[in-house]
Amino acid sequence: MKLLRSSLILAVAISLATAEEKAEKDTKAEPKAAEETKRQDKRGLSEYYGDHGDLGGDFGGSFGHDLGGSSGGDQGGHDFGGHEEHVHKTITVIKKVHVPYPVEKHIPVPVEKHVPYPVKVHVPQPYPVVKTVHFPVKEYIKVPEYISKPYPVTKHVPVPVKVHVDNPVPVKVYEHVPYPVEKHIPVPVKVPVPHPYPVEKKVPFPVKVPVKVPVPYPVEKVIHYPVPVHVDNPVPVHVEKPVPYHVEKKVPYPVEKKIPYPVKVHVDNPVPVHVEKPVPVPVKVHVPVPYPVEKVIPYPVEKKVPIPVHVPVDRPVPVHLEKHVAHHVEKHVPYTVNVHVPTIVEHKHHEESHHEHHEQHGEGQGHFGGFEGGLEGGFDEHEHHH
Repeated sequence: MKLLRSSLILAVAISLATAEEKAEKDTKAEPKAAEETKRQDKRGLSEYYGDHGDLGGDFGGSFGHDLGGSSGGDQGGHDFGGHEEHVHKTITVIKKVHVPYPVEKHIPVPVEKHVPYPVKVHVPQPYPVVKTVHFPVKEYIKVPEYISKPYPVTKHVPVPVKVHVDNPVPVKVYEHVPYPVEKHIPVPVKVPVPHPYPVEKKVPFPVKVPVKVPVPYPVEKVIHYPVPVHVDNPVPVHVEKPVPYHVEKKVPYPVEKKIPYPVKVHVDNPVPVHVEKPVPVPVKVHVPVPYPVEKVIPYPVEKKVPIPVHVPVDRPVPVHLEKHVAHHVEKHVPYTVNVHVPTIVEHKHHEESHHEHHEQHGEGQGHFGGFEGGLEGGFDEHEHHH
């Protein structure tokens, strides 16, 4: 049974293959026949020789059967012997309309083929390995907070509070002032010392250096002489020449200063003039007994001292802070400077000038009602002021 089935399958496959080959041959033969008919029609053989029937298909058959009758058609009505038979044949020519179809033309295109080849990459040993470390970052989301308006505002007003202390003790509070701290870090320094090492000692000694002097030697002397320069169109130019002028020089010289002095004028009938003199008068000041005495008692005052508070930071970043170091500033204090002023004093009129000086004090502070009264008032006032 198996052999029969296999043989049947092979026979069917062979028959199908032969049928396909025949169909391919028929399809190839059809366009050739159409081309031949086209060529015959175009040549126009029927115009010269008449209708000879179907020369391509029935010439052999009709020629073999009816040689005596007709040789494939009506050749102008000639008889070759035999009975006359009129056979009408129709020729149908089927012209096929060629439908344009796309023809693919193969154009060779260069194809680049990637051929891998080894490339040497220099890798330093040891080479750095960068490793990314992921860390969590907190995101702060701002949430709006509702504030009622108007809202109360509290203002802190410091009020001094007197605290009574029976026995106050002074306490010294130190301020935290930044100061530079120098830390000495010993670093070993190796000094190479050769053993044994050479010791060089410089001993100065005179050395004579010969100086070569050519005798006799030429001496060049430069002699200046005027060189005339020719100018086509000379232009006069004004040259400023220094002119001597007189400079005043200040010379110190004695200056006479007029000093007033009293001159005694004889009065025949002097009139007394009253001059008011200030007299000290005791004034009573009311003093309450007993009276309060304010005693200043020092008491400790709390002073806010900043204390460093550690605030945890997720990822601390170093920040550079400038530290101000206290330095001494010189302050210039004004002081008096005695300037010596020279004065010209004549020894002859010493007594007169002393007398005039006292009279000048009397004139400035008293009134001249008469010479005696004015002089008295001036001296009294002068004594009172002193």
